[in-house]
Amino acid sequence: MANYQFSEDAIGDINEICDYIAQNNPSSASNLFDAIRKKCKLVANFPNMGKFYENVRPNLRGFLVGDYIIFYYPHDEGIFIVRIVSGYRDLGTLF
Repeated sequence: MANYQFSEDAIGDINEICDYIAQNNPSSASNLFDAIRKKCKLVANFPNMGKFYENVRPNLRGFLVGDYIIFYYPHDEGIFIVRIVSGYRDLGTLF
């Protein structure tokens, strides 16, 4: 069975996003967290299904959960998630 791992940056990203959302709507923050983990599990089983983001970094892929892009690198056992960011950000400045 495939697995997924979060980088320290990705953990910081998801904590910051969920903390911000939870200030006004704790259940929405919890739902987003659950949706991200569920989608990560799916993508870990099919690591090549994500969109290429070669223009940002070589071999980088990503998928959407709501307004957020989960950036990852596929590997033999699943995926390694490097960042979780708003799709509205300037992606070139992230990496």
